[in-house]
Amino acid sequence: MVITSKDNETIKNIRKLKDKKYRDTSGKYIIEGIKIIEEAITEKADIDTIVVCDDCIKAGEINQKILYEIAKYNCIYVDKKVFITITDVQNPQGILAVIKKENTNKEIKYNEDVIVILDGIQDPGNLGTILRTIDSTRAFPSYNI
Repeated sequence: MVITSKDNETIKNIRKLKDKKYRDTSGKYIIEGIKIIEEAITEKADIDTIVVCDDCIKAGEINQKILYEIAKYNCIYVDKKVFITITDVQNPQGILAVIKKENTNKEIKYNEDVIVILDGIQDPGNLGTILRTIDSTRAFPSYNI
């Protein structure tokens, strides 16, 4: 089944992901393009939905290899006019995915050692900036040079 209405509820929710506030509350974001979707699959990202432009498949713009890979996921097919409403890319490749964000509420453990390795610092000002940044994290009470 190919979605042909931009008023479809799923399409509306995907379009809302353009807004940062909605991305934060939903815990999802959009990635676009064949290469980045292949990387997401390889890295076992938590893929919620893959949206494929049906017209792009018919035109041969999306190769069969990626179509076989994405068949394992929740895929929806849309026509080109609907796809254009959910993409921000000037020349879209006809494929995007909605990814669930990882739970990033991990606390920094300030009582653990921090090791900073510097190589080839040429500007003493850069070293000072790096040391001040490290010190400002209060990750450790003092440092040795």
